[in-house]
Amino acid sequence: MVSSLSMSFARELRKGSAAPEQHQTEEIRIVLVLDDVYDTFNVGGMYRVGDAVGVSHIYHGGGTPMPPDPKIARSSVGLYQYIPYSHVDSTVALVEKLKHEGYHIVSLEQAEGAVPYNHYTYPLKTALVVGNETFGVKKEVMDASDGIVELPMYGINKSVNVVVATGIVLYQIRQSLTR
Repeated sequence: MVSSLSMSFARELRKGSAAPEQHQTEEIRIVLVLDDVYDTFNVGGMYRVGDAVGVSHIYHGGGTPMPPDPKIARSSVGLYQYIPYSHVDSTVALVEKLKHEGYHIVSLEQAEGAVPYNHYTYPLKTALVVGNETFGVKKEVMDASDGIVELPMYGINKSVNVVVATGIVLYQIRQSLTR
């Protein structure tokens, strides 16, 4: 059962009138890079998991749709209003820019040389790159990354929804940096 308190807070979020809390410290900086994530509901979901772990910026690369698309607004429960975001045409150029700013770039993808996400050492400034729902992170983006992590798959299916995978890895990053 949903309380009236949580319902009113959700209304405040959607209107953009909720008071944001500071999630990041000066030492820990996590940014999220969406490399051609096309589904608007997935993009909205990224704002929800991004907010939950204190992501400081979400970059929309290539053809990733941008807020204030109504589907993104609804699926993000208005959180796109609280997390800074921007669009870049080239994810590879963004990766190089973020490296220059001191970020360690980690792509989330099932690829040769990928390390299980929970066996990776994440630095205090980490940029997580996630890719298209069908094609994943582009090869040239993975080549420009400092590391590649993956979620081990134990069933018949070889992948999970991009928001689910992103949430799992973002929580791992956050937990490893706050221990």
